[in-house]
Amino acid sequence: MLFASQTILNWCVLVIAAALLGHLVHRFTGYPRMLGYTLVGLVGGWLGFGDLLWPLQGSTLLLLEVAVGVSLLLAASQLSLSWLLRQPWLILQSLGESLLTLALVGGVLRVLGWDWSVALAVGVVSMAASPAVLLRIADDLRASGAVTDRSLLLATISTLLALLGALVLTVVFLPVAAAAGGGLQFSSAGLGRLLLSVLFTLLWAALLTAAFWPVLRWQSSRSDTTALYLLAAMVAVCLLAQQWGGSAALAFTVAGLLLRNLSPRPLVWPQAFQAANAMLNLLMFVLVASIAAQVGLSLALISVVASALLARLVAKFSAILLLGNGTAIGWRRQWPVACGQIALSGVALLMVSGLVQQWSVFNLGVAQQLAAIALPMIALCEVLGVLLAASALWRSGDAHRGVGRAALQRGEKRHDS
Repeated sequence: MLFASQTILNWCVLVIAAALLGHLVHRFTGYPRMLGYTLVGLVGGWLGFGDLLWPLQGSTLLLLEVAVGVSLLLAASQLSLSWLLRQPWLILQSLGESLLTLALVGGVLRVLGWDWSVALAVGVVSMAASPAVLLRIADDLRASGAVTDRSLLLATISTLLALLGALVLTVVFLPVAAAAGGGLQFSSAGLGRLLLSVLFTLLWAALLTAAFWPVLRWQSSRSDTTALYLLAAMVAVCLLAQQWGGSAALAFTVAGLLLRNLSPRPLVWPQAFQAANAMLNLLMFVLVASIAAQVGLSLALISVVASALLARLVAKFSAILLLGNGTAIGWRRQWPVACGQIALSGVALLMVSGLVQQWSVFNLGVAQQLAAIALPMIALCEVLGVLLAASALWRSGDAHRGVGRAALQRGEKRHDS
């Protein structure tokens, strides 16, 4: 009982510090609050405040799945499939960006001598972006416009592809023991498990859509009670996925797509649901950074993480800039969109945790190597992605920046007024 109370107290201290530092960062620099959340999480992880088990399990895993799920649901509910199918260059750009990231990151790790299983897993995780980060940045900076919308769209598509890739890796391929030469082994029985996982994922998505559909169309759908109902339904889906199988994160993404594309009218989410998303995001960013900071880094590992991060940056920017000519927003506005694809966060951590948990049974060394590379890369990409995305939105004109005492003296409208 005393141990549990100490853990709760530690988390209360972390949340208080994150909220205060996030406010100060946003107030005096203009950057999003989540930058302060991440910094507090990193310091808390180094000091051992979080006291988190790895891979994720229990209430920690449930909290992260719900936090990720809310952001994925909101992001996917803005994607019109009928419009997307009429944009072949945009589809090519999103596919090219994800596949080039997978190939380049995986290839760099193979050149550096890492096992095929580690290289492929880190490449799949690198494919993802973070819709949660972009939603929080857009909310904090009050950003809107073509760059913001396109960044969120590409991040949602790349995350969907990464979740599918992670599901295949987790179910169909198994790491071979080091004594047998390492690598990945194809499991024919895994194809049946993959089909079952996909069916369960679609079932959870359909159940969630059926639960949300009538409620979001009531006249009282903006009430606090409705928000509580939506969150309870999402928690239930997470628990069902843990019990029976399937990917909860993928189910939330599919449910968002269904809600958006089966509805003739735009969805209006309850304000309390948006507020709950903000609180869950605070916990998620602190959680992600705390776990990432627990990895012991050596000089050799730092160089590997830096190489993988550089390969990911080159792949994301190259594909988006080279394939952006026919995507209707012009070449000059492609680099801000590319900046929005750099951040990684909770969804990447979920993928790494699932792979580590599954692979630890067959090859513990491979699972540990995957975590040692992926976790620091997630933390670095989260910080770097926030800085790049916020700066890109300011430079593109989607967000206004009035920062600090100088802005007040010039009579400018502050970003947080």
